[in-house]
Amino acid sequence: MGDFYTNPVRHPEDVGVGHIRRTISFNTSGVGTGNGIAIGALEAGAIPIRAYAVIQTAFDAGSTNVLILGTTDDDDGLVTSSNAAAGTAGLKAGTGAILGTPLAANRVVYAKYTQTGTAATAGKATLVVEFLNKRENEGTAFPNN
Repeated sequence: MGDFYTNPVRHPEDVGVGHIRRTISFNTSGVGTGNGIAIGALEAGAIPIRAYAVIQTAFDAGSTNVLILGTTDDDDGLVTSSNAAAGTAGLKAGTGAILGTPLAANRVVYAKYTQTGTAATAGKATLVVEFLNKRENEGTAFPNN
């Protein structure tokens, strides 16, 4: 079977950087209620390293366009509304508090869009989270974990 360095077959979920992503629109069902829309899940020990909001079509609500990305513990822990700046198209990098911290438990990542003023008639964004998978096992020396 070999060890970490000689095993020719490694499961993709066991190595390197992974990502989850989902495209949402201003009118996607459930985007503005509860936690928002689940875009994926990360297991305990995973480290979210980068998060982005790619605003393809600017959100155009009358007063506020609040687009956030996070978990139930921290709803804007990956991308805050000021990071997303959903009223302007472009690539926006997140700076939320969860980034760079190993997750203590399995977490579902949610995107949520809320608005005030005149209802939005446009808005589309792809939300992306890049993460490091947990690769080490407690008590097992590298490289045999």
